[in-house]
Amino acid sequence: MTLKGRIISTLAVLVFLLVLPAVYGVFALRELSNIAYQLQTRDAVAALALGRLQAAVGEVEHWQRIYVAVPSEDPARRVDRGVDAAEEELRRLEQAGYREAAATTREHWDELRDAVATERELVEEGATEQVEAHRAERVSPTFAAMHESLDPLSVAIDRGGTAQVARAQSVASGAATTTLIALLISLIAGLVLAGWLTQTLLRPIHELQRGMGVVSEGNFEPDVTVPSHRSDELGDLARSFNSMTVQLAELERLKAEFISIGSHELKTPLSVIQGYASLLLEGLYGEIDEEQREALNAIRSQTTRLTQMVQQLLDISRFEAGGMRIDPRPLQLPTFLKEMASGFQPLAHQNQIDFRLDMDPDLPEEVTADAERLNEVLGNLLSNAFKFTPRGGTIDFRATPLDDSVQIEVEDSGVGIPEEHLGKIFEKFYQVDNPAQPRSAGSGLGLAIAKELIEAHGGTITADSTEGSGTRFRVSLPREASSRGQPPHAPGPPKNDP
Repeated sequence: MTLKGRIISTLAVLVFLLVLPAVYGVFALRELSNIAYQLQTRDAVAALALGRLQAAVGEVEHWQRIYVAVPSEDPARRVDRGVDAAEEELRRLEQAGYREAAATTREHWDELRDAVATERELVEEGATEQVEAHRAERVSPTFAAMHESLDPLSVAIDRGGTAQVARAQSVASGAATTTLIALLISLIAGLVLAGWLTQTLLRPIHELQRGMGVVSEGNFEPDVTVPSHRSDELGDLARSFNSMTVQLAELERLKAEFISIGSHELKTPLSVIQGYASLLLEGLYGEIDEEQREALNAIRSQTTRLTQMVQQLLDISRFEAGGMRIDPRPLQLPTFLKEMASGFQPLAHQNQIDFRLDMDPDLPEEVTADAERLNEVLGNLLSNAFKFTPRGGTIDFRATPLDDSVQIEVEDSGVGIPEEHLGKIFEKFYQVDNPAQPRSAGSGLGLAIAKELIEAHGGTITADSTEGSGTRFRVSLPREASSRGQPPHAPGPPKNDP
């Protein structure tokens, strides 16, 4: 499924989960509305009809007595009006849903209506004795029975209203509970779906972002776990990313190979130029004047500098190709450090720099390291310190023991390194613009090589600096160095290749 399909499906499920409780709530509210309508109409109508029925029966009874006592048209008309009104209200009660409850009332009413009609006929015939007997035997008992039947009907109406109210409360409570449960389920399901969608989308994107960061740092074999077999857009992106890293790795290999071959091929003509310059300076091809000697010295100096840069390029290319090896051997560390410090004393004296060697008394006498490579690293750090420290400054060369390693520091009071450049100084060809030394004064490879060499020993090299106050380089070197990352079956070329 494509990402678009996944997003649409997830949103559809979320919408369904949110709409479901709302639909249920709408139906519950509709039922409550029906109950309220019934309470407002049916039961209210029934209660009103019952009251009017009681009044109509009373009116019939009242005017029937008057008619019996004083037969005339007016009482008779009022009796008929009361009978019609009672009949109408009783019919309303039955239509309001109380037909079953009003069944007894209906029977008594039909009997009462017949009894009243018979009484009127006897009055019209003038049968006074029969009228009195009929009233005593039928009319009065029927009126009493009719009145008694209205009380249960009133109770039935009250019970119906109470039942409707209870039903409304039950529906409201059930609706509230069900809606809350449904909303809770919807919330949980929504969070689960959102988490799933986030994992589906953001985790691969973050993984690709991490891979891009690794590639931007020069590592073209990032460990990216986005499956390239996915059929969606992220799978296409992962396949494109993998293809890109393969091509970049191949380009990096070709570049390193080109640099290695080019640098190696440059060493021979540079050696020839340097050799002929030395021969000319020695007068082997005849006497030279002072101006020629100055030019030849410049040629030899620049050739030496080019040779060093070529060697640095070779070292970098060998590290990248995995062919550079270190040769760890027992090294008398105090003696090594003293000899290195003594080599820089003339330079310190010449530049009026206070150069101090400080070795901790507990410094181990012996460590395992490649003396030549360690000399190259520390020599580069000390050379940089002298290069960027003005006259009258200080340079401290310190060595202290740690648990299973030794720490060597080179700290100067020179111009320092701006904070924005500090994190990049160990990158290849990176140089810091500094008024004290022009960019052309170095190749930008010394610190990159130093980092590779120290890490090949299994150690670390770091730097901290304050612009205008100085810089401190800290080398942490294990006491037992190992040729990390250098396969024993793939030795590097001799260090003094022609």
